[in-house]
Amino acid sequence: MTNWRDGLVKEFKLGTLETVKTGVAARIRALKSAAGQRAVIDGHTEVEIEAGSSPTDLQRQFQELVGYDYIGHRFLYYEPQGALAWERLMRAGYDQDRWLAGAAKCVDAWLEARTPGPLAAALGVDGRGRLKGLELVALGSGEAAKELSCLGAVMKLEKALGRTLPLLAFAPVDVSIPLLIRAAVDARKLLAADRTAAPFSTSVTPFCSDFEEGRLGFARRLSGNEPSAEKGVRLVSLLGNTFGNLRDEDRFLRERMLALVRPGDWLWLEVGIRPKELEDEPLYLLTQEGHAETASEANRRLLLEGPYRRWEAALGRSNAEVEMRVRLRQNDESARVPGSINFCHDLVFKNDRRVCTMLYSRRYDIAKLSHWLGAYGFEVESTSAVEDSGHHARVAHLLLRRRG
Repeated sequence: MTNWRDGLVKEFKLGTLETVKTGVAARIRALKSAAGQRAVIDGHTEVEIEAGSSPTDLQRQFQELVGYDYIGHRFLYYEPQGALAWERLMRAGYDQDRWLAGAAKCVDAWLEARTPGPLAAALGVDGRGRLKGLELVALGSGEAAKELSCLGAVMKLEKALGRTLPLLAFAPVDVSIPLLIRAAVDARKLLAADRTAAPFSTSVTPFCSDFEEGRLGFARRLSGNEPSAEKGVRLVSLLGNTFGNLRDEDRFLRERMLALVRPGDWLWLEVGIRPKELEDEPLYLLTQEGHAETASEANRRLLLEGPYRRWEAALGRSNAEVEMRVRLRQNDESARVPGSINFCHDLVFKNDRRVCTMLYSRRYDIAKLSHWLGAYGFEVESTSAVEDSGHHARVAHLLLRRRG
């Protein structure tokens, strides 16, 4: 300022302006990050709620859809009761510990410093230039246990390099506020404990948003979209077979994913694997009449019935007779990806003599799925299968990069 006043500076340099803007943006991120860390200590957690995605909005949407033939998975756990039922389901015989370990193994390989792994190479660990920042956008994050393993692997990479990334941002996106709060608090605790040397380059922003049917307004609020943000690496994750739960994968890729995953960005998919013999798929038993319900299957049924039961109670109605039915569908509009099959979860309202689909749950031929994704510009960089406790390959993790 002194030089401007005394007239020594005769030229306005755009490079200087950009430096100032970058510094101001970094300071703003630092203040937001510090506020986030205090939120953990003080017991306050900030969640950005997109218009149309609040619990009240979703309850209204459910009321409008309950009379039709399809509702959708997003209504299963947006309320606290549904979130608790979902957590109970995950603990009841679904090998959740193996799925978590499998995800951690994948990200450790992708972020390996010595080889380097594909994500580590994208971040610039070869030492030829500056490291790039990483922005992890987790669609349908739930409590984000798998995504937290990715953040942990990034910090492990930083320790191996002796350097920190210029930015490590985490944006969990879900319609379940209870699960989002857990994801945000756990992420902030993890980053506060292990990344104290770089607090100014850390960001955790949870978004309550319906990323399947909503407006995608949160996309404009992502760190990588800030005008002053340097071009870093964006990794968009869709885990827990959320991709296989979508109503229309083709429309989702065209209208949603291509807007979030920019050319050069990365996509992390976790999907169910189609078994060679259908009898080896646990859900196949649910399609058979006379099958005795197990405890975990009962939790699954209660999860699916939950939104309807809560809607009944809100209207003061007595409990209707409702039955869950699982049907195997393939080669139709519900299973358009070549080689995929769909275990369609229906609610049968016996009094009304009608059926409503609550959940799609697909299994994929991984080679055919990879080829199908290629038509949208996604190249498979890595594929890893994870086995259940019975040593059957149940899920696959696909790391893809969108062609530039």
